[in-house]
Amino acid sequence: MKFRKILIFSLIFLVVSDALLYIGNKGIESTLIVPVSLAAKYLVLINLIWVASKSDWKDDLSGTVSVLFKLLLVWNIITIIRGVFLAHDYWDWKFLFFNSGLFFLIPLAFFIGKSMSLSQATFNYVIGFLFLLGFLAIPIGFVTNRQLYSRLMIPVSFFIVMIPYLKMRYRVLILIVAITSVVVVTDFRTNIIKIVISILILLTWYLRSYISVGWLKLIHFVLIFAPLVLLFLAVTGQFNIFDQASQNDSYVVKDNKGNAGDDESLTADTRTFIYLEVFKTLNAQDSWLLGGSAVAKYKTESFDKLVENNQRYGSEVGFLNTLLYSGIIGVVLYALLLFVVSHNAIYYSNNWLSKMIGLVIISRWLLFFMEEFTQFDLNFYFLWIIIGLVSTKQFRAMTDTQVALYFLNFKNWYLNVFRAKALQLNELTVDNNEE
Repeated sequence: MKFRKILIFSLIFLVVSDALLYIGNKGIESTLIVPVSLAAKYLVLINLIWVASKSDWKDDLSGTVSVLFKLLLVWNIITIIRGVFLAHDYWDWKFLFFNSGLFFLIPLAFFIGKSMSLSQATFNYVIGFLFLLGFLAIPIGFVTNRQLYSRLMIPVSFFIVMIPYLKMRYRVLILIVAITSVVVVTDFRTNIIKIVISILILLTWYLRSYISVGWLKLIHFVLIFAPLVLLFLAVTGQFNIFDQASQNDSYVVKDNKGNAGDDESLTADTRTFIYLEVFKTLNAQDSWLLGGSAVAKYKTESFDKLVENNQRYGSEVGFLNTLLYSGIIGVVLYALLLFVVSHNAIYYSNNWLSKMIGLVIISRWLLFFMEEFTQFDLNFYFLWIIIGLVSTKQFRAMTDTQVALYFLNFKNWYLNVFRAKALQLNELTVDNNEE
């Protein structure tokens, strides 16, 4: 019962904090927005710490995943501590406690995913609570922030690949939520990309008779190295994908940000100048390896609002923010964890869902170079939950039939005989092959 309350309250608090964040971003004035949002986030963090304290950090994980997760978490904490010592004014402390300090601890949601019963309960609450009641955010969004509904429904991209294993009514609901989140705000590029990627990955289930696992491995390999190759080509001046994409003006939509009569191109280059400014700052501060701590800023000439002395606390790109705060070490640890978890999910699993989730996880590595706001929000909360889920040998050992039963018993908080049989029958297959 305690865990059930923690999960539902965590989801409610996170929805409230995200909603207030995006409502506040549109200039809605209220003295309650900031304190309520902050209190909600810290209540979620307290819940995550409590769940982590009750979890076995080694049980049911491969040694590599266990070590990498611990190293990443330790380095994140070190980054926060460095921020405490380097903070020197009100704005530094505010950013540390309101933003970066929280973000670097959201990986604790890994332990919700790592627990079969907790992840099962969480999925139940999302489908039965968030996706159903989320439609109420649409009219609120029209008078506050048009992106509100789509931002709150951001976890739907994770659930799309689960469709084959769910009851028909849940399948329909997830598809309606996904389509609605796109229609409500058509210029939310990252949301569209995430949903399209998940749908393409979902197609592998229906084409699995024609697609070998070898193709999934090839896609995994391409997604790992594509952003690194593209970054190298851009830095060396040979090819800039953002600049090339911006030359295609075929994808123009009506502006949904309150600028009446304006159109916006979905392929506009809004990233190259940010890369240049962050790289220039890292060079000037010689902070490539360790980063500048959780209160790091970069020099900007492109933003004249919400900046102090032409310095900005982070950008819209997850890769740049991680590099700015925790350096190459932070980026490498995060990358290695994504690589190993997705590799195990694709190479060493007995069910197709694990393989699809592995592709979803590694696709976030690609999006990491395009957007992925580094925030304590629903997006990263559920990313770490699914990372934790497919990190477990028990889940990867299940067959597709057993996974379907796992989702069928949404209200069964503790897996009984089925859970034991799934592990007993298949864990040897995973253990003998897993790296």
